[in-house]
Amino acid sequence: MRDPWLVVGCIWAIYLAVRLGVEAVRIYALPRIVAAGRGHAPATAPDPASDHRRSGRRRWTPLPAMAWLAAEASLAAVVVGGVWLALQGLGADPVPASVAGAHDDARRQAVVAAILGWSLFVINVPVSLRLIGRLLPAESHKPQDGVDPERMGATIGVLERLLVVALVPGGGPAGVGFVVAAKTLARFKELNKKRFAERYLLGTMGSVTVALLSVLAAEWIWTSRF
Repeated sequence: MRDPWLVVGCIWAIYLAVRLGVEAVRIYALPRIVAAGRGHAPATAPDPASDHRRSGRRRWTPLPAMAWLAAEASLAAVVVGGVWLALQGLGADPVPASVAGAHDDARRQAVVAAILGWSLFVINVPVSLRLIGRLLPAESHKPQDGVDPERMGATIGVLERLLVVALVPGGGPAGVGFVVAAKTLARFKELNKKRFAERYLLGTMGSVTVALLSVLAAEWIWTSRF
């Protein structure tokens, strides 16, 4: 293989797309198909961030989030590693020579940038929604005036991570401080409530950690390859 790292990156990007498609079918399409087969009206598709709901009587623990993350990481490593080993054994190189050329090749840079951008999007949107959903303790969510607070909170979390990813490369820690400060200012009065403050800090710290680790990894890969 001319560039094993680029091959692994392409396999990784394809894996993310397939895995995301499978999850979308499982969460949104499958319940509707089953409901239609039974002659019932399709149920509202569950929110990926809310399928962690458990009984409020149970004590909070980070184990569900850790177990889910470990399972996803193991699955990705097995699938990506297995496909890469299979291609290596067959002597196949799925990356065109025009892309896997010199380090300053614009087409090669565009492919790497696309892989990193796609990875950052998937990690900071669907994957983080599932992870943070399992990390936060169960809580009663009742829509008020047509607004679902859980969906709104999940949307804020997505925007928070995307802002961190966008601001950290240029502004460093200042970018993270800006995002957290803006979010905290809007919830300042509610932080007097201990349960809300703990939930807020847990969600924010988990969200920012995922965004920071993902963008730092992407920066390291980009700078080490070019």
